Amino acid sequence: MKASFISQYCIQGEKIMELTYQIGYDETISRWNVTAMGKEPFNSPKKSFEAEVNMEESYVQVVYPVREAFLKEERIQKAARYDGLYENLYFPFENNRIDLSTFFHTPQYIYVHAKAGVRTAEEGSYPFDLYTCGGVRVWVNGGEQACYTPYTRNIAGHTRVNLFLKKGLNEIKVYADELAERDVFFYFELRYKGGTPVEGSVEVTEQPEEIKKAEEILKSCYFQQDMYTEGEVRLCYDRTLLDGDTRVYLTSSPCGTGMQLSDIEHSEMMLKKDEDYLVFAETEKSSIRLSRISACLTVGNYVVPRNLFVGIIPKSRIVLEPAATIGERKQQALEFLVKNGEIGFQSVITSLELLKGWNDNAEKGFDLACKKIERHDDCADFSLAPLTLLMTRYRNLLTPEKAERIREMVLNFRYWIDEPGNDVMWYFSENHAFLFHVSQYLWGCIFGKETFTVSGRTGAEQSEIGKKRVLAWFDNFFAYGYAEWNSATYIPIDLIGFFSLYLNAPDEDIRQKAKRALDFTMQVIGFNSFEGVMNTTYGRIYEETIKTRLQVEPNFVSWVSTGRGYCTYYGNATCLYAISDYEPEDYEMECRPQPGQGVVMETDQGIAGVKINTYRTGEYLTAGVRRFKPFRHGHQQHLMNVVFGKERPAIFYVNHPGERVFSGENRPSYWAGNGTMPWIERYRNLTVMVFAIDPNELVHYIHAYTPVYEYEAYACDGSWFFAKSGDGYLGSWFSNGYEMTAYGANTEKELVSRGLNHAVIVKCGSKEEFGSFEAFQKSLKEMEIDWNGDRSAAFTDSQYGEIRVRDAEEFLVNGTAVSVEPAKGFRFLRTKL
Repeated sequence: MKASFISQYCIQGEKIMELTYQIGYDETISRWNVTAMGKEPFNSPKKSFEAEVNMEESYVQVVYPVREAFLKEERIQKAARYDGLYENLYFPFENNRIDLSTFFHTPQYIYVHAKAGVRTAEEGSYPFDLYTCGGVRVWVNGGEQACYTPYTRNIAGHTRVNLFLKKGLNEIKVYADELAERDVFFYFELRYKGGTPVEGSVEVTEQPEEIKKAEEILKSCYFQQDMYTEGEVRLCYDRTLLDGDTRVYLTSSPCGTGMQLSDIEHSEMMLKKDEDYLVFAETEKSSIRLSRISACLTVGNYVVPRNLFVGIIPKSRIVLEPAATIGERKQQALEFLVKNGEIGFQSVITSLELLKGWNDNAEKGFDLACKKIERHDDCADFSLAPLTLLMTRYRNLLTPEKAERIREMVLNFRYWIDEPGNDVMWYFSENHAFLFHVSQYLWGCIFGKETFTVSGRTGAEQSEIGKKRVLAWFDNFFAYGYAEWNSATYIPIDLIGFFSLYLNAPDEDIRQKAKRALDFTMQVIGFNSFEGVMNTTYGRIYEETIKTRLQVEPNFVSWVSTGRGYCTYYGNATCLYAISDYEPEDYEMECRPQPGQGVVMETDQGIAGVKINTYRTGEYLTAGVRRFKPFRHGHQQHLMNVVFGKERPAIFYVNHPGERVFSGENRPSYWAGNGTMPWIERYRNLTVMVFAIDPNELVHYIHAYTPVYEYEAYACDGSWFFAKSGDGYLGSWFSNGYEMTAYGANTEKELVSRGLNHAVIVKCGSKEEFGSFEAFQKSLKEMEIDWNGDRSAAFTDSQYGEIRVRDAEEFLVNGTAVSVEPAKGFRFLRTKL
């Protein structure tokens, strides 16, 4: 869990002071005294159940038997008002709620007590909207006044509560709880809906102004770049807020499934009064790290943390001179991963293949993978399928103890929901379902005569069931492609399954299907990559997927295949690719434009027929999905993306933030996904977007990701934003205008355009098309743009003529409607620039 409160080490008897703030209409009680979040394993009877696999990219709600058992217990009704010590003081920064969202791989009962004050001028009933995904009880001045228990797991519920408040200071106490199943949105919010402002209050034992000053200093902090490939990693701050040199404590927690407590790094540095930044690290001396950074200041007994994100990716490590053949590059990949790869099953495979034995990382990786499987952790299936290689390809390198540990964990594992269990492993997305089926099939073959204890079946029976499920999965996949289209995060997970089958399947027909799936996936990667990086629209992403895109694993797969790409810390799929004899064609060459050309690529993916459209030239790749579920609440879909500049590719995209926290745990988050999805249409180098944001969303603006440190030049000109990288150009028009963020965590990385209704035009260009960058700007600024304030817009493009959007339903180019009829396969159109 990322820290989002300030630790309080209270000493009873200390002088209590008040930190106060105003609460107006639609504002929240945002400052609380809280206990540490309690957690305890939640055990329930083992049961089987039925539910459909979600073969689309959207979030689905599946009620597990463990949640049914939790709901029956009604634990919140047994919770008493808490009158003990509150260890922590919660500081929300940009958040508007107490948010302790986190992730657990096994079911946990979690809870927290909180206390706040509200001061009123008059006695009376005061309306609040209470928001939570779990359960909340509220006491006011000692008496219970509200209890709300939606328990809708990660789907927010809200209800109106009228709190009777006396004149003067009122004490509000809250108990909140939830069953954590994997990712858990654990928060509550009391949002004031009254017309008369009230005053919020929280008890503190240090001077309130000193605490507020520490918060302001941390609000000013930002990393100059989200992704560093060379030079100093600079943490910037507003030195005018400092009274003198100030000590800051920095905790770095790496992203990734292999992260262990021992990987967390702590350091102490100084914010100096006469400087504007501190040097957090030297990129060239650092390992590859994509990290959540907690920057902390102390105020007496309090520790005030601020959460930030940074990726440190030394170019000297990730850029290797590629060998001439795929076979030689596979060897290079193994050598890279054995030194630099994430700890997990990949460290086992690379050590056994390359070193013919067990190094320290292999031992750690084996133990980590086994523990996940033995505990039935969520994502255990990611390791279970490839570890079949230990009993086939590397059997002679196993000690009897390791072989027996594998046997025990495999025979005692739960392979599907028709077998009884009380875990919360996720079975219901295309990648998880596939890996469970692959594991059942392969492990059943390996232990054919043994009894699998959870199901009571023999291995031969398990294998037969798994085989049928694998074949059914392939039938769907070959008919529709990926549901989570182009997902740079999850395609590598599917590749784990494909390569596990390609390397280990005893049935030749399944092995051939795995090869066919590999060929298709290599096409997806090739057709959506620009200068070695998979830069496109994605069906599912996280913040780090975009901000540190050099480290998405398809880049490494591409490097092995073609010599174009980057080595990555994540190598679960790549290590399996490297030990196989699989060699794909260079699919990217099929869509690479000739000089003077642009190439349109369109394909429909998933059962929903998501229409993916890209356009590339030698200087840019612009991508989007056409008319995908417009004006509905989103999840983790990255709906449009632009990368421009052949020599130094730079990125740009627009989304509607799904939460207020800049680097939070929600899905959608601030940078990944959309709160309300826009209507999007694409025509060659044009992307047109219409936003109609639901007023119930947390954020009432859209924004663009603009890491200006990647741009050779940029210009803010009225409603237009322009950027240049090499000979690639970008222009974006915002109907409501915009402001570039100039303070805090997103400094010079964000354009904010306020309001609920928007039209946005994004256009790419190049020197070959427009001549100079100035000429490109002039051409776009001469556009006559008409937007009706709602869902219709029209403008004249200098290259393509009249473009018109009618009520976010029709899209016309020079009066001709652009078709959105379903079609099969990858479709290419080569055009003249």
